[in-house]
Amino acid sequence: IQRWSGKQIHSFNYRVPEPFTNQVVVLIGSSASAIDISLELKTVAKEVHLSVRMTYIEHKDNPVNRLNVQLHPTVRYLDENGTVVFEDGSSIIADSIIHCTGYSYSFPFLDTNGMMTVDDNRVGPLYEHIFPPLLAPSLSFVGIPKKIITFPFFELQSKWIASILARKATLPSRKDMMKHVKELYDYQEMIGLSKRFAHDIGSFRRGFEAQDIGSSTGSFE
Repeated sequence: IQRWSGKQIHSFNYRVPEPFTNQVVVLIGSSASAIDISLELKTVAKEVHLSVRMTYIEHKDNPVNRLNVQLHPTVRYLDENGTVVFEDGSSIIADSIIHCTGYSYSFPFLDTNGMMTVDDNRVGPLYEHIFPPLLAPSLSFVGIPKKIITFPFFELQSKWIASILARKATLPSRKDMMKHVKELYDYQEMIGLSKRFAHDIGSFRRGFEAQDIGSSTGSFE
């Protein structure tokens, strides 16, 4: 990667598409950042290529299949002359690579005396990905889940938290919340989901659901 002659940035540093005008751009990743940036780059770039795990391509309903960009499997290696070689043996000469490879949860400002930790990017224990059972409702998190309809989902989280703090709704007991978290962890382990994907709601069919919030709070108004 260090020897590759083109420009490389992480999606964290991406701001506007104009610097990539008339370029051949490869984005590595297939989550929200890659999709959003691809849509912007299509308006100015010469070519936009998306390197994703092939399992994503196999699911026809995945958004990456509706981007109208050129899809490729994962990158095998980068050549010094600017060539990007993919696992299927295909290759292109690119001007820039944008790494849309995700983010790591980190809360260096937060001291919970071990009551909440980040283990292989799994923040926990969190009841419904929001409330640490031993610290709720004084501490709560908005925006931890991934692979969801982002902003409507986070708005529901915020409304639920507000409802709890306003005492219009109640949380289960600490014991019951911890039991719920353990059951979720056991389920994720059973289906082979590693800790680092624990908050990828789209990767499993159990956990936080919008209708669960509604039934818990009754009303957000």
